[in-house]
Amino acid sequence: MEALGSASTTFGGYGEAILLTIVTLVVLRVELVRRYVDVGAAPFEAGRYTQILKYFMKQYAPEVAGLMAILTLAAALRARGDKATEEDSAGWAEIKEQWPMLMGADTLLALQAMLRFTLLVSTILRAPGGPVPLSGDSAALWLCGAVARVALLARTSAYLLDGPLGGSIAAAFEIAAVPVLLGVNKGAFRNARLSTLLVIAGTAAFANRNRLNLANDEVSDSLFIFAQLTDMLAALAFLLRTALIDGSLRRANVSVGFTHALMPAQAALSAYYFLEAFPMMPNLVEKGQPFEVLQVGNTAALGAYLGAAALYVAECVS
Repeated sequence: MEALGSASTTFGGYGEAILLTIVTLVVLRVELVRRYVDVGAAPFEAGRYTQILKYFMKQYAPEVAGLMAILTLAAALRARGDKATEEDSAGWAEIKEQWPMLMGADTLLALQAMLRFTLLVSTILRAPGGPVPLSGDSAALWLCGAVARVALLARTSAYLLDGPLGGSIAAAFEIAAVPVLLGVNKGAFRNARLSTLLVIAGTAAFANRNRLNLANDEVSDSLFIFAQLTDMLAALAFLLRTALIDGSLRRANVSVGFTHALMPAQAALSAYYFLEAFPMMPNLVEKGQPFEVLQVGNTAALGAYLGAAALYVAECVS
């Protein structure tokens, strides 16, 4: 999918706000743990920062290694450059000029797909024994969005991402996320509540009434909006589960902390994309208000994940 419209080469107001919020949460996390951890509590000694850092690096070593591997792959692909053809070189050169570091705004969505896969692998490998935020309704809705994206890739190339991280690479991560999500959702659909099924059906109907015309196909264009909407609903369910699940159960599983840290980061990428790189273009509207749905939905998802992260941090230091 081509990046549409012009975008600033530096972070605008939305990008600065998103980055500032994420940095604030990270600093708050480190400072609160450093200041208020019990003096004699194991594994910390006198609440020393270096020991806290060592402890967390040890606990999250597999997650950090996986994240570094993904970021290294992304950097290598970015360094390799693109494969633009002569016939689209003029338009592609303009896009690269607008996004010099990313070589196209679509890189944001491709990187989001990589981060989603990383946190899902952490969730399935750590095999949480009790209820966690990324399970139940939130995981089921995320699975619906993942299946919709894979179906969209199978139906049309109109929504295929461009750039060094796009094309078959981004598609491979989207496809790989589905079996992992099926593992996370094991038994969820067998015990699915009627309310969840009704929400999914209502979301599909709403997506059909608010769609673009990029693919000139009603089903494909509806699938794109449906995937974004289910991601938003999954974020709201994630926030609700974070608020309701007992804090001791959340802290007992290492992947939960990693998930709370990475969820806002991956959501920030799509929120920034749809706010800055996907401006309103009336000629791309087939029905309803799809641009407003994309912008409001992704912003709401980012807010929900930031709220869940704040609740998790507060619970860990209380």
